[in-house]
Amino acid sequence: MMTLFAICFFVGLVLTLLITFFGGDFFDLHVDHGAAHGHGGPSFFNLSSILASLTVFGGMGYMLGKVGMTSVVLIVLIAVGAGLVIGWLFFLLYAKVIYKHDHSMKESDFDLSGQLGKLSVAIHGTGIGEMMFVLQGTTRTLSVRSEQGESIPKGAKVIILHVNKGVAAVTRFSD
Repeated sequence: MMTLFAICFFVGLVLTLLITFFGGDFFDLHVDHGAAHGHGGPSFFNLSSILASLTVFGGMGYMLGKVGMTSVVLIVLIAVGAGLVIGWLFFLLYAKVIYKHDHSMKESDFDLSGQLGKLSVAIHGTGIGEMMFVLQGTTRTLSVRSEQGESIPKGAKVIILHVNKGVAAVTRFSD
């Protein structure tokens, strides 16, 4: 049993050091909530929490065995409990400190509904034109089509209603 604890401790420690120096919290299990694929927050099953649990489980089990505790069941229970507590603390650190300040792009960053812009290429009837708009300080362009099938001249202000297959449906914006 001591070998299992030693292996868990060293594997957890080595992987933790590798991730610390080379990055890559690439193992993060998320639960699918039906049709919605948004992430409400970090999962408890992230690599940092799992490795912290594994390392503490192995270290605590090995240490308790070395100090003379003879009940294997009690050693395992204490080691599992300690591993879960430390894993939970790592999760709280991850959720409250690290994830809170993560400004990675989210699905909502790609929703262009309501975006105001100006046509750089006119829309002729049911044809396709192009609009320019500013998003997060960058001027961007997008293929557009009139929602009502009307012609809209170059330079007109338009607002995006929705985007379908890379082409936005727009309507004329009036001040």
